Amino acid sequence: MLLLAALAWLKWGLDPWLRGKLEAQVATQTHGQYTLSVASLRTRLLARSLHLDGLRLRPTTANLADTLPRLTARLASLDLSGVGLLALLRGRTVPIDSLTLDSLRLEVAALARRPAPHPGPPLYQQRPLRLGYVALRHVGGHVGPAAAPIGELADGQISARDLLFTPAGAADTQRLAFAASWQALLRGPVGRLGGHTIAAHIVDFSSTRQQLGLDSLRIVPPAPGQGKPGAVRVFFTMPRVRMVGLRAATWQHQHRLRADSVRLSQPRLTFRPPAQAPPPLWQLLRPVFRRADVRQLAIDDGYLAVVGVQEAPAVRHVVGVARGLRIDSTSQQAPARRVLYAQGWTGHTGRLTATFAAPLYPASIEHAFVDTDHQALRLTTLALRPTLSPAQLNQRSGYQSTQLTVRMDELRAQGFDFRQLSANSHVHIARVIAERPYLLASSDGRGPINHHPSYLTPENMRHVRAHLDVRQLDLRNGTIEARYRSARTPLVGTFSINRLNATLRNVSNDPGRMSLAHPLTGTASGYLQNACRAEVQLTTSLLDPRGRQHLRGSFGAAPFSILNPILTPTRLVNFKSGRAQRIDFDEYLDRQRISGTVRARYTNLRLNFLGYQEGEVKKTFFGRIKSGLVNVVVRDQNPRPGGRFVVGAIQTPRELEFSVFTAWRQGLIVGFLHSVGVPKKLADKYGQAGGGTPLPSRTDAPSQPATAAAAPPPARRGPGRWLHGAIRRVKRLAKRLQSNVKGQHGEL
Repeated sequence: MLLLAALAWLKWGLDPWLRGKLEAQVATQTHGQYTLSVASLRTRLLARSLHLDGLRLRPTTANLADTLPRLTARLASLDLSGVGLLALLRGRTVPIDSLTLDSLRLEVAALARRPAPHPGPPLYQQRPLRLGYVALRHVGGHVGPAAAPIGELADGQISARDLLFTPAGAADTQRLAFAASWQALLRGPVGRLGGHTIAAHIVDFSSTRQQLGLDSLRIVPPAPGQGKPGAVRVFFTMPRVRMVGLRAATWQHQHRLRADSVRLSQPRLTFRPPAQAPPPLWQLLRPVFRRADVRQLAIDDGYLAVVGVQEAPAVRHVVGVARGLRIDSTSQQAPARRVLYAQGWTGHTGRLTATFAAPLYPASIEHAFVDTDHQALRLTTLALRPTLSPAQLNQRSGYQSTQLTVRMDELRAQGFDFRQLSANSHVHIARVIAERPYLLASSDGRGPINHHPSYLTPENMRHVRAHLDVRQLDLRNGTIEARYRSARTPLVGTFSINRLNATLRNVSNDPGRMSLAHPLTGTASGYLQNACRAEVQLTTSLLDPRGRQHLRGSFGAAPFSILNPILTPTRLVNFKSGRAQRIDFDEYLDRQRISGTVRARYTNLRLNFLGYQEGEVKKTFFGRIKSGLVNVVVRDQNPRPGGRFVVGAIQTPRELEFSVFTAWRQGLIVGFLHSVGVPKKLADKYGQAGGGTPLPSRTDAPSQPATAAAAPPPARRGPGRWLHGAIRRVKRLAKRLQSNVKGQHGEL
């Protein structure tokens, strides 16, 4: 009878007892703050299985202890099979063939604010288990308030095999979270971190295949006006990420991420930099891992843009491969052996854009190619285009400014030390080659002169903190064009240097490379106005505080009339005749003065002074008189008919508010004017810049000069008054000679 009673209890009383025991156990463990309800519980002792339906866990009070989380859990069914009852009764590790949870919904409103005051041993020490197979089907839920959760999961399928839930399983470095293998497929996971929302369509993980994949990854920044002020804001999308060879167990036990390869497909990153410089990457990732080792990182068709800064740089169609990527504090401390944490990078990009001196100069590069192993960099189709006219630039800055336009077919760097660049921002390159560069400098002479010291001087390289060291810089088949609009006429003068080839050696501000004993040296050759060959040699030290330079060269045979396109519209003067056989110059500069000599051989020099009337340049009566007087003063040939050769002296102060290129030009003008007979004192003044003029009006209509019909008609004069005025003007011609040929800033 006892046996029959025991069997009857096992058949009809065990399930209700286990159900009540399970519900009571939850209430006891949580001190009545949580209640568990089970719709049904069924056991099969012979099959050693247990089945539960309709489980629900929820808090019973509004004020939970701060050592407990606030959560609600709903589980449709739980199935246990192959339970080791004998081991369970003996208190040993309980073997279970399989555990399956179906349709689990977990809603965590808040986490525990502090740990329990007297924590017991971990659960795997209290109830050791060994499960052959564990499966969670249709898992979902959220963490955080329902209105603004910090984490969500729409649906998930998770399974594990050979799960050893014991202290030995926890210490086994070959296991991941107690299991020999895990597999997960998550749909619609969403998380929030730092105000950003991180979401993916699918996350696929398999520790057996050592693979992790994410589809449709998306990071969205906080809405405008939300989030921490001054914090970084990131918008990121990526259709697909694949990580192969992932050692997930190593990640867990050693906090070290190891993978054979990571492939990012079409990543799109747009971010606003933080107000303060962020810490290094390895510090940002330290909560995730202490070290990362990836044999190969591949980026396929990426996009990167920086917003919130005036330059707004962006790069499109990024394709790159990094080899031997390592991210940790050690790689940061010894970066000279790596480039951006990798042993090497290879790749190419599409169009790169940015804006210099925003919004004045949008710039672009069509393609970039990089190979750090071969120390090579190649940029194609470079362009810098202005958005304002020269007159508008003057109006914006308040003084005369030069408008620049730059184009270049190709720029190549050989022997580029990318490791030094990555380690300390120093630029060390063996050779740079610029193919077919084009520079257009346009300026407007209306406006005051900027009297602040110019930055475009070699000695200012001393103040650049990063080292720049280029062993050789080659410029091939370049063109420099200048356009200048003077204050006298609305006509634009032009000048060009064509077929320009130049080589600079030892372009460096590294004290170990640059000194007076080892200066920068350069040679250049080209054609002025595509007609007169010129050759120049330069020697200077970029670290010399005195700014000493030596420039020497020569100009070949050409008519002086090649200068008329710049002189006639801007100075109302041209060369009527004259031809130079050769002009040699030897020029020395420092921060105080410019000195040297100009040796000009020429014949039949004649000048014409013109006037601007009725919208065109033409000869005038007073211009003819002025031309006659000037042609009497200047030497028409050198050597003189008696054979005496006149050498022009260069002795003029250095004007530091102008660039070194203006200083070179100033010395050449002074020396040439002195050689053609202009008195030295006047020649010095002619070569120097004028004091400037008022700024142009904002309406700025220089191309339409005022016509004679728009001005009031002049009063009629008798013959006596006209002759008296003509004689007075003739007497003043000599004094006005200086103002008629005086140079202006921006003039060649």
